[in-house]
Amino acid sequence: MTSRLLLLELKDHLERIVKDYAFPSPDGEPADVRVFLHGLPAEQQEHCFPFVIVRWMNGNVGDSGVHTGQLVDTVGLALGVYAPKDQEQAGLLLADLIDCLRLGLWHDRILANRFELELPLATTIPDARQKWNEYHLATMETRWNYVWPSRGLREMTEKEYAQR
Repeated sequence: MTSRLLLLELKDHLERIVKDYAFPSPDGEPADVRVFLHGLPAEQQEHCFPFVIVRWMNGNVGDSGVHTGQLVDTVGLALGVYAPKDQEQAGLLLADLIDCLRLGLWHDRILANRFELELPLATTIPDARQKWNEYHLATMETRWNYVWPSRGLREMTEKEYAQR
Protein backbone atom coordinates (compact mmCIF):
# COMPACT_ATOMS: atom_id res chain seq x y z
CA MET A 1 0.00 0.00 0.00
CA THR A 2 2.76 2.40 -0.96
CA SER A 3 0.59 5.00 -2.72
CA ARG A 4 -1.85 5.01 0.19
CA LEU A 5 1.01 5.58 2.63
CA LEU A 6 2.34 8.43 0.48
CA LEU A 7 -1.05 10.17 0.45
CA LEU A 8 -1.48 9.88 4.21
CA GLU A 9 2.09 11.01 4.95
CA LEU A 10 1.78 13.95 2.53
CA LYS A 11 -1.53 15.04 4.06
CA ASP A 12 -0.01 14.97 7.56
CA HIS A 13 3.08 16.83 6.34
CA LEU A 14 1.00 19.54 4.64
CA GLU A 15 -1.06 19.98 7.81
CA ARG A 16 2.17 20.67 9.71
CA ILE A 17 3.38 23.11 7.02
CA VAL A 18 0.20 25.24 7.06
CA LYS A 19 -0.51 24.99 10.80
CA ASP A 20 -1.43 28.44 12.14
CA TYR A 21 -1.16 29.97 8.65
CA ALA A 22 -4.35 32.07 8.56
CA PHE A 23 -6.07 33.49 5.47
CA PRO A 24 -9.38 35.33 4.95
CA SER A 25 -12.44 33.07 4.93
CA PRO A 26 -15.96 33.59 3.51
CA ASP A 27 -17.38 34.22 7.00
CA GLY A 28 -15.13 37.27 7.37
CA GLU A 29 -12.77 35.83 9.97
CA PRO A 30 -9.19 34.62 9.45
CA ALA A 31 -9.08 30.83 9.09
CA ASP A 32 -6.31 28.23 9.14
CA VAL A 33 -5.67 26.35 5.91
CA ARG A 34 -7.44 22.97 5.96
CA VAL A 35 -6.07 19.89 4.17
CA PHE A 36 -8.39 17.30 2.59
CA LEU A 37 -7.86 14.02 0.74
CA HIS A 38 -9.33 13.79 -2.80
CA GLY A 39 -11.94 16.54 -2.48
CA LEU A 40 -13.87 18.97 -0.36
CA PRO A 41 -16.45 17.68 2.11
CA ALA A 42 -19.91 17.48 0.53
CA GLU A 43 -21.49 19.79 3.11
CA GLN A 44 -20.64 23.49 3.25
CA GLN A 45 -18.04 23.45 0.49
CA GLU A 46 -17.79 27.23 0.25
CA HIS A 47 -16.91 27.42 3.95
CA CYS A 48 -13.83 25.20 3.45
CA PHE A 49 -11.70 28.11 2.21
CA PRO A 50 -8.72 28.32 2.55
CA PHE A 51 -7.83 24.74 1.66
CA VAL A 52 -5.40 22.30 0.08
CA ILE A 53 -6.70 19.09 -1.52
CA VAL A 54 -4.29 16.14 -1.85
CA ARG A 55 -5.17 13.91 -4.80
CA TRP A 56 -3.26 11.00 -6.33
CA MET A 57 -2.94 11.57 -10.09
CA ASN A 58 -0.81 8.81 -11.59
CA GLY A 59 2.11 6.52 -11.00
CA ASN A 60 4.39 3.98 -12.60
CA VAL A 61 6.96 1.38 -11.76
CA GLY A 62 10.16 1.35 -13.79
CA ASP A 63 13.57 -0.24 -13.69
CA SER A 64 16.24 1.68 -11.79
CA GLY A 65 18.92 -0.58 -13.26
CA VAL A 66 19.86 -2.34 -10.02
CA HIS A 67 17.38 -5.25 -10.13
CA THR A 68 14.80 -3.24 -8.23
CA GLY A 69 11.66 -1.42 -9.26
CA GLN A 70 11.47 2.33 -8.96
CA LEU A 71 8.03 3.67 -8.17
CA VAL A 72 7.11 7.23 -9.13
CA ASP A 73 3.78 8.69 -7.99
CA THR A 74 2.42 12.07 -9.03
CA VAL A 75 0.22 13.72 -6.42
CA GLY A 76 -1.69 16.87 -7.26
CA LEU A 77 -2.45 19.61 -4.78
CA ALA A 78 -5.40 21.94 -5.35
CA LEU A 79 -5.11 25.21 -3.44
CA GLY A 80 -8.10 27.43 -2.73
CA VAL A 81 -8.22 30.86 -1.14
CA TYR A 82 -10.99 33.38 -0.59
CA ALA A 83 -10.16 36.97 -1.58
CA PRO A 84 -12.95 39.37 -0.68
CA LYS A 85 -11.21 42.56 -1.88
CA ASP A 86 -9.91 42.23 -5.44
CA GLN A 87 -7.79 40.31 -7.92
CA GLU A 88 -4.58 41.78 -6.51
CA GLN A 89 -5.36 40.36 -3.08
CA ALA A 90 -6.25 37.00 -4.66
CA GLY A 91 -2.95 36.78 -6.50
CA LEU A 92 -0.95 37.72 -3.41
CA LEU A 93 -2.80 35.25 -1.17
CA LEU A 94 -2.21 32.44 -3.66
CA ALA A 95 1.44 33.43 -3.98
CA ASP A 96 1.76 33.28 -0.18
CA LEU A 97 0.21 29.83 0.02
CA ILE A 98 2.26 28.55 -2.94
CA ASP A 99 5.50 29.83 -1.39
CA CYS A 100 4.62 28.34 1.99
CA LEU A 101 3.97 24.91 0.44
CA ARG A 102 6.98 24.93 -1.88
CA LEU A 103 9.34 25.88 0.92
CA GLY A 104 7.87 23.32 3.32
CA LEU A 105 7.86 20.51 0.75
CA TRP A 106 11.42 21.20 -0.37
CA HIS A 107 12.75 21.61 3.17
CA ASP A 108 11.41 18.19 4.22
CA ARG A 109 11.51 16.44 0.85
CA ILE A 110 11.82 12.94 2.31
CA LEU A 111 8.56 11.53 3.69
CA ALA A 112 8.30 8.41 5.88
CA ASN A 113 12.01 7.76 5.29
CA ARG A 114 11.18 6.42 1.83
CA PHE A 115 9.49 8.92 -0.52
CA GLU A 116 11.65 11.62 -2.10
CA LEU A 117 10.25 14.74 -3.75
CA GLU A 118 11.48 15.21 -7.33
CA LEU A 119 11.94 18.45 -9.20
CA PRO A 120 10.33 20.25 -10.93
CA LEU A 121 7.59 21.30 -8.54
CA ALA A 122 5.12 22.69 -11.08
CA THR A 123 2.47 25.21 -10.03
CA THR A 124 -0.24 26.87 -12.13
CA ILE A 125 -3.06 29.34 -11.61
CA PRO A 126 -6.05 29.17 -13.99
CA ASP A 127 -6.26 31.95 -16.56
CA ALA A 128 -7.87 34.98 -14.91
CA ARG A 129 -10.26 35.36 -17.86
CA GLN A 130 -11.79 32.04 -16.80
CA LYS A 131 -11.87 32.69 -13.04
CA TRP A 132 -13.03 36.20 -12.13
CA ASN A 133 -14.68 35.83 -8.76
CA GLU A 134 -13.83 35.93 -5.07
CA TYR A 135 -12.70 32.28 -4.89
CA HIS A 136 -9.29 31.59 -6.39
CA LEU A 137 -7.54 28.34 -7.14
CA ALA A 138 -4.08 27.07 -8.03
CA THR A 139 -2.69 23.62 -8.64
CA MET A 140 0.65 22.09 -7.74
CA GLU A 141 2.04 18.84 -9.12
CA THR A 142 4.38 16.88 -6.88
CA ARG A 143 6.33 13.81 -7.98
CA TRP A 144 7.64 11.31 -5.44
CA ASN A 145 10.03 8.44 -6.05
CA TYR A 146 10.64 5.30 -4.05
CA VAL A 147 12.74 2.24 -4.80
CA TRP A 148 11.26 -1.11 -3.86
CA PRO A 149 13.74 -3.16 -1.86
CA SER A 150 15.28 -6.20 -3.55
CA ARG A 151 13.74 -8.54 -0.95
CA GLY A 152 10.60 -8.54 -3.05
CA LEU A 153 7.13 -7.11 -3.20
CA ARG A 154 5.57 -9.87 -1.08
CA GLU A 155 7.84 -9.22 1.88
CA MET A 156 7.38 -5.46 1.61
CA THR A 157 3.60 -5.83 1.47
CA GLU A 158 3.56 -8.03 4.58
CA LYS A 159 5.72 -5.48 6.41
CA GLU A 160 3.42 -2.58 5.48
CA TYR A 161 0.31 -4.48 6.61
CA ALA A 162 2.04 -5.31 9.94
CA GLN A 163 2.80 -1.59 10.52
CA ARG A 164 -0.87 -0.53 10.36
